[in-house]
Amino acid sequence: MNDAAQRRPRTPPEGGGSWSIRVGGIPIRIHFTFILLLLWFGAISASQGDGFFGGVVFLLLLFGCVVLHELGHATMARRFGVQTREIVLYPIGGVARLERIPSGKAELLIALAGPAVNLVLAGLLFGYLVVRQVRAPGSAEELLTGAPVVWQLLFANLVLFFFNLIPAFPMDGGRVLRATLSLAIGQDRATQIAATVGQGMAILFAMLAFFPPPIKPVLLLIAIFVFLGAGQEAAFQRGRTAVRGLTARAAMVTRFESLAPQDSLQRAAELLLATHQQDFPVIDAWGRVAGVLHRGALLTGLAGPGRDMAVLDLMDREPVAVDPETPLEEVLRLLQSRPAGPILVVDAEGLKGMITLENFGELIEVSQVLRRSQPST
Repeated sequence: MNDAAQRRPRTPPEGGGSWSIRVGGIPIRIHFTFILLLLWFGAISASQGDGFFGGVVFLLLLFGCVVLHELGHATMARRFGVQTREIVLYPIGGVARLERIPSGKAELLIALAGPAVNLVLAGLLFGYLVVRQVRAPGSAEELLTGAPVVWQLLFANLVLFFFNLIPAFPMDGGRVLRATLSLAIGQDRATQIAATVGQGMAILFAMLAFFPPPIKPVLLLIAIFVFLGAGQEAAFQRGRTAVRGLTARAAMVTRFESLAPQDSLQRAAELLLATHQQDFPVIDAWGRVAGVLHRGALLTGLAGPGRDMAVLDLMDREPVAVDPETPLEEVLRLLQSRPAGPILVVDAEGLKGMITLENFGELIEVSQVLRRSQPST
């Protein structure tokens, strides 16, 4: 349908600062820092006499295994009716962004699917080595530096298997623990216990970082990664519980100022100073959402082209938008993935409201207080 009146804002792709390819209909985004990792790894390989491209090829093969790991999650999720928005590759690994995280048995099988792929890959590589009668490395040092690349990939897949099953968020093992516990004690309590276990392991990793062998920076990085991931998962679950059953209509702000595409930055600056708003919806002459002018873009424009510039030239033309009946659990995921801007609430009649992290947080606080004040039955 080529009808501008029916055009609605859409959620822009996540993973800014990245390149994208598609595999099986799933966008795979490669973060720009991955290129830096390739160069660094190639330089180390060259310094050890293995050649620059040898190190680069090994790292590409390794991250191919990581992609297959994430596709394992995505394939299992699809069996439970859960779509994968995208897979993002970072220097520390990959992340499959699912449209939602199911609970119980579904979460358990989805979490196990990724490590299972690494175990299968390790088995296939081992079978190849046996058939070809490739000599096994005589020591750990030889395995890491002088062994054939197939042995190194076998070892890497085993490391990925065991590391991901550590029972700590955000690793798969944390979700396996939560899913297993939730079958007996419920999602909320299971998340709290799994997050506590994860943060306990993070503290243990941090303590071990101060002892030899010299992998202290790696352990400390893992400790920080796990501790923050566990805390974030626990906070997300508390938010989900507080807003369960509510929709975007309950959280949206309905009193706000808007701009027209032809308004000047001077007009936008006046509204910024006169209100508490940080972002302003841009509505065209037909009452349709044309975009959003963010505070950062406004300040950049005032410092550059000047106050007479039109809002049209700086507005975000693809703002995040949801229907008023969208569950707030979905809205929470959108806010966490794109916290810099508001989420617009739009129906067939036009813009109905906005949701920001600030007013969403206030809703969670009010909901939690009301839940605690209700008499137990």
